[in-house]
Formats: sequence, C-alpha cells, structure tokens
Amino acid sequence: MMHIPVLNQLETRTDWVSFFRRERSYAYVQQPLCLIDLQSTYLQLTLLDNEQLDGRSAIKYSLGSRRSVEPAWRLIKSCNWQLSVLVAGLNTLGFDSNVRDNSFLQRHTDLTVRKFFAKDKQIIAPSLIGQITPATHIPTEWNISSVKSLLSHQQYKDCIYLPAPKQPAPMKAILLRLIDSPQSWTVQTSHDGSLLLFYRNKGIVQLTPDIKKPVARLRTTG
Repeated sequence: MMHIPVLNQLETRTDWVSFFRRERSYAYVQQPLCLIDLQSTYLQLTLLDNEQLDGRSAIKYSLGSRRSVEPAWRLIKSCNWQLSVLVAGLNTLGFDSNVRDNSFLQRHTDLTVRKFFAKDKQIIAPSLIGQITPATHIPTEWNISSVKSLLSHQQYKDCIYLPAPKQPAPMKAILLRLIDSPQSWTVQTSHDGSLLLFYRNKGIVQLTPDIKKPVARLRTTG
C-alpha cells in the first residue's frame, strides 16, 4: 500500500523545492487541505474537506505546459510561494469564458489551466482515516467501530467478497461506506472466528481478523 506523506503546508520556496525533489511529488497538504500531485509537466491539485466522503465531488485543477513544468513553477513564484494564495487565485477563475482574461493568469500566457471533478471516489481527507486507531486485541464483541479499525489498518486475511466470491473485495470502498453510514451495517461472528459484514441485511464480505502491527498509511512531515 502506498505511503502518502502529509505536509503541514507549502508556503515557502524551501517547502516547494523539498516537495519537487521527492522521489514522487505526491502528498496531502493540511492547510489548505488538498492532495497535490506532480505528473510529468503538470501540477494537479485536488481540493478536499473533512466532511467529503466521495472524492468524485472534489474540485481538481491541472496546471502546466506540455513542454516544461517551468510555467507552473513561475505561477507558484508569482504567488509568493504560497499554496494558499495559489488555491485562492484558482478559485477566482471563471471557466465559462476565456480563462486567460482573468488577471490572475494574464502574465502566464504559456500556462494551461483546467478545472474538473476528481474521478477517484477513494480520495478523501487524511483525517477521516488517520483518526481511526488500529486494533490491538480481539474484542469481546465485535462492532462496526472495531471493524473499521481492521479495514483501515489492513488487519485481516482470507477476505471473501460475498456478492462475487471470485472477484477481489473492494475493501477501500467498503471502508468508506462504513465511515459514511455505519448505521446501515451489522457484523456477525462465525464459529471459526471469521466476521461477516452485512449492508442493509445483505451479506457483503467475510474476513478473518489478523491482529498484527498495522500497515503504515499516512506519514506527516514538515
């Protein structure tokens, strides 16, 4: 599972240089809350909030040039190296007309900017998953909260997706549903110790708890 760094901010030139020098320039930023990703010569920003449970509703900006990342770099520089200023400026753009007519971009004629909805349902704010602590023992009675711990930290094995047993279970999507609507889920314990998860009385997944050191998922850096 990919480790996604969580940066406190990108508000100085030093912050940006450090970000661009990463093996992969891909990270969450806490303020302003977003996912930032450098793909080739394009910088992509996905704006998030702590209540958003479906990443497909998140606004995403792509800015750059086919030839070089330099135009995006110059825009960042013109914002005094402050991601907060960059995001605020992007949010002022009107995409129903010539986006270059906006004063925010008038000096950046070689820069392409696109605005669209993110396509990944599983992009959510890191706090929504980060606040779920791993399981440390087998509880006396399983509930949805303890199941969320197993799924969030991958503390399970022998997973069977009951609607289609030959297919891999969409565990990330199931976790998001558990977070979003826990009242719709129930859990039962089988005689062999495995768990059965039901969504509105329909069997969804069977798995065996595997309490071990959790998989590292999010790593906060400066």
